[in-house]
Amino acid sequence: MPSVSANINPQHQRPQTKTNYPLQGVSVVITGAGSGIGQAIAQQLYTKGASLSLNGRTESKLTQLKTTLETAHPDGPGTIHTHSGDVAHPETAQQLIKSSLETHGHIDVLVNNAGICTPIGLIQEISPEDISKTLDTNLKGAIYMMQEALKQAMVPASSGLIININSIVGKTPFPYWSVYNASKAGLKSVTDAVSDEQRANGIRVCGIYPGAVDTPLWEQIEPEHRLDPKGMIPAESIAEAVSFMIQQPNHVLINDITITPLNPVV
Repeated sequence: MPSVSANINPQHQRPQTKTNYPLQGVSVVITGAGSGIGQAIAQQLYTKGASLSLNGRTESKLTQLKTTLETAHPDGPGTIHTHSGDVAHPETAQQLIKSSLETHGHIDVLVNNAGICTPIGLIQEISPEDISKTLDTNLKGAIYMMQEALKQAMVPASSGLIININSIVGKTPFPYWSVYNASKAGLKSVTDAVSDEQRANGIRVCGIYPGAVDTPLWEQIEPEHRLDPKGMIPAESIAEAVSFMIQQPNHVLINDITITPLNPVV
């Protein structure tokens, strides 16, 4: 397994004394960590020794997750910092990155995971409020987070990794998902452009494109019935992909990973 030391600003690097903690010394910011994919990512990375800054809109969910992880891994080398707030507001990004730096001293990885999806339908049926919420969270929120992570932490350190959790619709649009498609296709464009922009700064930017994932998000999309989880991807599989990307050496850029169910339900 490649060493992750290349992902860490050398002045902040801590010696890896336990081989069962491959992410020891790595500081990760995760948005949308209160449930679903974000929670699975937090669990995966903390188990492997990373220090986490967890963001979500509900402080109680973040506190509960922090307590659960610390109780389950009392001897782990990582620490956990929480900062609640809505990424749709630029001040959340500013404050989250600032407090993460104050807590951990450096930010090696940003995982942009926060996302919403309002009920699907014909475009003429979608309210202006739902259009704004979807674009503000899924696209603008990720942009705000990238801006602040780059300005405050990664560009000064000439190092960093940004992982944007996207969707298969970011590559292939689905009918009745028009605004959600737009938010994710926009995120793919931003991801690809910023990846090229930041190469010279030693910073890697990439995307993960899952198909249907078994998370509470489907309660917003299909409120009338529950889809069969057998045709969906477990959130833990996305977390494994994030862990895999983080553990690549600094000279390796994986532009994107697409993950789909073998027999999809949608």
